[in-house]
Amino acid sequence: MASFNPRSFTNPDRLKSISPKHLLKFFATWAEYFSARGFELPVEADEDFPYDDLAAVLMKPDENVPPEMVDALFYVHETATKETAEELIEAAGRAGLTIEAGEEPSDADIALQIWLQKPDLLRRQHAETVAFTRSRFIYFAGHSGKPRPAPDPTGEQTAIMQEQMDEWFDRKRRGKGSRVFAFPRGTKTWFMVRHGEPMRREGRHQDDGGSGIAYYRPQKHDVVIYDGESDELAVNAGTKGETELYLRTFGGVIFGDEEYFDRSNRFTLDPLLEKGEKSLDNDTVSEIVKVRLIEIERFWGGKAKEKEVRKANDLFMAWDDNWERRLAGGSIDRAVFKVKFDGDGKERTVAILPPSLARYDRDADSDLIDRWLKDQGFCRPNVGDEDDDDGVLEDD
Repeated sequence: MASFNPRSFTNPDRLKSISPKHLLKFFATWAEYFSARGFELPVEADEDFPYDDLAAVLMKPDENVPPEMVDALFYVHETATKETAEELIEAAGRAGLTIEAGEEPSDADIALQIWLQKPDLLRRQHAETVAFTRSRFIYFAGHSGKPRPAPDPTGEQTAIMQEQMDEWFDRKRRGKGSRVFAFPRGTKTWFMVRHGEPMRREGRHQDDGGSGIAYYRPQKHDVVIYDGESDELAVNAGTKGETELYLRTFGGVIFGDEEYFDRSNRFTLDPLLEKGEKSLDNDTVSEIVKVRLIEIERFWGGKAKEKEVRKANDLFMAWDDNWERRLAGGSIDRAVFKVKFDGDGKERTVAILPPSLARYDRDADSDLIDRWLKDQGFCRPNVGDEDDDDGVLEDD
């Protein structure tokens, strides 16, 4: 069951953005629950719909709150929050669903209409939204190192991946029921993995002033991207164990080899030390107008494990001819760049944390950033050493 956030649908103004007819149809499934809570759903959906009374019940969910209702509210709220009405209407149209336009329905109203007709479509829309909004990834090179088609896994392959992941998740106290959603786009396939977290026990406040216990399993979403052009897997996950699970599972099921993806170093900041500001040249990517180095983190080590952070609007401008001396000593563990594109006033932030972590938005310009990093030598070729990259994540 998804975590219940009462703020999502307890604001009367939020509820009023949804047609009374659709609200009544949606909540009618759980009429007995509301009746037991002292609230009777109206027979007719008119302008006198009791939004405030409904919000009051949702504001204080008890131990009998239907998990199906919680899940439905979660997906409606999350999808309506992160997608526009136009995107939702297009998705509904592709699925052959009918959306009552009325007087410019709100995002929440459209999301609710989709849920009433085809809940799985809204779940998939949510999965796609999650997949395309992550920015922090660890990269692993494939053994081929040559371009290959982006995979579009069959239903059988997806079922095998879910079964293998369930075995690991269950051993790690995360339960079963994982789901894998695939979104092929061009040379890349984006995967969203939905799974449980360890059970959580929390104190629960009761209306009579007493206390109780809430015991539930939170839900988590991880994202994996395969780039067919570079034969590379990018992983956004919370622990080293989950990252290793995805490397083995995707490598084994899709490419027939659990060790297909190399665990060695992927990124380096050596070009900064070797070429200085010239390492930021953009000659090979004409769409990039300028790149600035705005931050570095240097590790000095010692018993105190000293670190130093340097920031500026343009570090190489600040250092001028002294850049070699200013970069000397210690080890550069992180660098942050600002990348400006032709015809776009907004600069993108790109952070590189060797050996294998990169952070930047996966939008329409991300492929250009990928190419620039490779061309300038910040991304190693698909041949690495044997160093372990587990240090960037939590222990599992």
